[in-house]
Amino acid sequence: MDQTIILNEEQCHKIAMAISGVDVRPEYYNREFIRFEADRETKLRIYFLSVAICHQTHHLHNEKLNLWGWDYIEYAFLQMFRKKHPIINPGYVSTCSDIDMTTYLQEAFSHDGNIEHCTLDRIEERANMLLEICRVVRTRFNRNISELIDGCEGRLLNYGNGLYEVLPQFTAFSDPLRKKITFFLKLASDAGLIRIKDPENLIPIMDYHMQRVLLRTGCVEIVDDDLRKKIIARNPMFSDEPIRSGCIDAIKMISQYSGHAGSKLNDFFWPLGRSCCNETQLCQIRTCIKNPCSLMNMLTLSSHEECLLEGSCKGAVNSKYRALWEPEVKTHFY
Repeated sequence: MDQTIILNEEQCHKIAMAISGVDVRPEYYNREFIRFEADRETKLRIYFLSVAICHQTHHLHNEKLNLWGWDYIEYAFLQMFRKKHPIINPGYVSTCSDIDMTTYLQEAFSHDGNIEHCTLDRIEERANMLLEICRVVRTRFNRNISELIDGCEGRLLNYGNGLYEVLPQFTAFSDPLRKKITFFLKLASDAGLIRIKDPENLIPIMDYHMQRVLLRTGCVEIVDDDLRKKIIARNPMFSDEPIRSGCIDAIKMISQYSGHAGSKLNDFFWPLGRSCCNETQLCQIRTCIKNPCSLMNMLTLSSHEECLLEGSCKGAVNSKYRALWEPEVKTHFY
């Protein structure tokens, strides 16, 4: 591991014990985005294309519906499905211009269809990612996302033909730590569309919300003073690779101790960072930045007067840990 950080095994064990008796609400895996009625190809298309543009959605929101980030992406793609929007047809999209795709996204992510009200940023970047995917799928995979996916035979690593080896050909899925690929596979698996044959090769999902929680809890310790100062000051950084890799190792360790699969731990740490441990912290002000709280919506918690991790978290009692933030990097990896 990089010498600027340390994996704190004792803290990982404490956090694992704190979540070992909690689980994800069954209804979360039965939400509409997972269970909507459509053929396999259509669902794979929607999951693949929606995940492709899901990175750093800090400003994405629909104030009218109180939807933020990924929740808004789920809603928007379901609306496109219901309206039979051409954006979910790779054959059609592959013939679109950059301006066409940009306009489609702006319309989809505005509360009234007016492109001037769009809250999705970096539109051209996201539009180009979708165009690249659809053009390749049209020419090489008979316009079918399912043909692309099934060619990997359900394996993450397969002598150059696995999902982790083939999907990085697309800019949107080129993250060396495979966040978007794993997230796509999680959705497809939750929907019963795919079964991974080599789960031992799975890289846990790691985004900025999860990094923040793992730093504040002390599961990953920053031992380099300059790096710590940059994190606290939220100074832009070129790369977050050492911290993010350390956080992935922490999730693997927490999985071993807690008994929860590594793929499921995203459903614990992502909503916690999104709601309870964000700009404000539940352990300090007894309220969440999101209303309703994402964590309460996703986990089998009977009450929420204190943070799920409060009795084990270093940040709950130490302001130096609470001051930590996630690495400030501009990336399309997550």
